[in-house]
Amino acid sequence: MKTKYSELIEIRESAIAFKIQPENGDWRDFIPNEQFNDVLRKVVNSVYNNNTDFHKPFWIAGTYGSGKSHAGAVIKHLLCDEVENIREYVELEYKDDAFALLRSNILNLRSKKRLFPVSLYGIVNMAAAEDLPFVLQTHIVEALKWAGIEFEVQTDFDHYIVDIERDEEFWSLVIERDAQLKALAPSTNMLIDKLNNHDTSVIRHIKNALRRQNRVIPLQSDDLEKWFFEVQDKLAAQGVYDGLLIVWDEFTDVLKSAFGLSVLVALQGISERMMMAKNNSYFLFISHPSALDSLQVEEREKTKGRYHYMPYNMETVSAYKIMSRKFKIIDDEDVDYEHKRGKFIGPHEELYNEYAQISTSTSPEETKQDLYNLFPLHPGTANLATYYAREAGSSSRSVFEFIGANPQIREFLDDEDVYADDRIITADYLWDFVIDEFNEKVSKFGAVTERFNSRKLQVENEGGPECFAVFKSILLLNALNNIANNVTVTPSEENIARLFVGTHIEPKLKNILDYLDSNSIIQRAPGGLFSIQFSSLPTKDIEAKKMN
Repeated sequence: MKTKYSELIEIRESAIAFKIQPENGDWRDFIPNEQFNDVLRKVVNSVYNNNTDFHKPFWIAGTYGSGKSHAGAVIKHLLCDEVENIREYVELEYKDDAFALLRSNILNLRSKKRLFPVSLYGIVNMAAAEDLPFVLQTHIVEALKWAGIEFEVQTDFDHYIVDIERDEEFWSLVIERDAQLKALAPSTNMLIDKLNNHDTSVIRHIKNALRRQNRVIPLQSDDLEKWFFEVQDKLAAQGVYDGLLIVWDEFTDVLKSAFGLSVLVALQGISERMMMAKNNSYFLFISHPSALDSLQVEEREKTKGRYHYMPYNMETVSAYKIMSRKFKIIDDEDVDYEHKRGKFIGPHEELYNEYAQISTSTSPEETKQDLYNLFPLHPGTANLATYYAREAGSSSRSVFEFIGANPQIREFLDDEDVYADDRIITADYLWDFVIDEFNEKVSKFGAVTERFNSRKLQVENEGGPECFAVFKSILLLNALNNIANNVTVTPSEENIARLFVGTHIEPKLKNILDYLDSNSIIQRAPGGLFSIQFSSLPTKDIEAKKMN
């Protein structure tokens, strides 16, 4: 006989924030939603390359925690892996009749074309725009070598090595006459070692030293476009791959650097040549929407026009589904789990229906099933978690970390008393998880955190644990309502009651709300709102005004 939830459910381990370079998780954990499917349709149609107007490179722009990096990794694998390695995923995730055309288009495309992946992350090791050619060359060549693909690809590092070996006496003199270069590489052998290691900083010092001595060595980087497409053509000639897919994750870091706009300009020529029918290579930039904020409006729209620029937002339904995958049922045929879950869901089917109706991109029935799979997380808690993730969350403290890396959730699953009392995870657990972050964001959440910090001891000591849980949940509704302004997060009596339907707190809720009101902890306003007044003033100023 089971005595705790952890004997029925375990938390599936996965990366909280997926990275493409290097990959830190299994791309197959990704759960497609309609937003992603729209992105995928554009990608597939572009790579088909049978429509000039649609043949463009790609740009995904999404906020932190939206899943854009994981989405980019899935696109990379679907376009670049051997077709047999993606077939199971495609046929599982797109098995429904509604996806028959998309499923067919993906597999049909892959029977004809395959791209070679090259992944970059963030600013890499660039210190100036002139480092871009060396960064691209290095990553492309190293990816080819790692994949065991051999054909002659000369980089600027190779050109310098050849020139040094051909005229070692001259290069010894160059080093001797330039103090900065000498400090970096005091001999030709050390200079060659650094070039073999693709050290971009040494290239800058070499160029400066040669410039001071009035010597120029022609480099491939002087015509990066030509080099890039020569590599593409040599790769295609081998008959396995048709072109390159350059996936650049966290491209925001590049564009927000001092040289970001210069890098963007340097990439434009390659991007425009990618649009030619004879080419089958693509960029996939992944960034925050703010990445282009420094551009003038006209230039920003021009830049977007060179790509399939695709906004990528966190969707409520997507969050439900992804959160549900964090809980793994240990035994799918375990009658204890079905009994325990059914014992809560059965009498409260209407509550699940209400939250499922919030869905805008997936059928309510599918959303409801996702909420079922989140048991023992209360559906009201799940709803608030998605608003936290979309409106207030960050890449380091996302809603997925709330389930996956939260010791309180693990303690709940291991608690025998919790299991025996049929308790489930209520909204106060989410408040406990976010309070540290809310305390740091005074301009957004100062009113609720000030109320919590000033009254928490009183409520906990006088009201008890159930009252304390309700207090925290009302504060969470206020915090999210201040930024989301959605009917389901309004701090009304109705919404508060929904958060505790079916819990051990429900029978005590009326008395708890009366206590909070009568003691002026959170007062009940006309219409049954337990609302906290937000102010644009800093907390210290608010306190000063109270004293006067």
